[in-house]
Amino acid sequence: MIKAACHCTAVRFEIAEAPASVLDCNCTLCRRYAALWCYFHRADQAKLLSQPDASLTDVYSWGDNDIAFQRCKVCGCMTHMTTADAQRVTFGVNARMIPTLDPAVTKLVQMDNGHTGWFWTKSDAPPRASHHPPMPRPGPDDWR
Repeated sequence: MIKAACHCTAVRFEIAEAPASVLDCNCTLCRRYAALWCYFHRADQAKLLSQPDASLTDVYSWGDNDIAFQRCKVCGCMTHMTTADAQRVTFGVNARMIPTLDPAVTKLVQMDNGHTGWFWTKSDAPPRASHHPPMPRPGPDDWR
């Protein structure tokens, strides 16, 4: 069993096994959150042995409100995300909350949702193409 928690440990998860891979997304939100996501959807949700109570987190949703990003109300760590899409319910845990996750043995997958090709992480494989429509590249006066 793998344990994951925010800095103050108010928001905790128990996961059946370590994820085989983590996703580094460079969209405008994930880049700011510096999160590395491990996803649980469909049958993989059974690997989430325990999840935090919703009252422990604040939620931020942007745009079409399809993704709800959750952070600890106490320490502010970005802990997890959920999707509202009934066709593909997904739960994503920020892998940075898993202190025992070994980056030397966990595959890093980069997803170029920011359409920039820029990542702070290093990967041996090229980034995956985005499924999202491209936004204009940020310019010198752009806060995105």
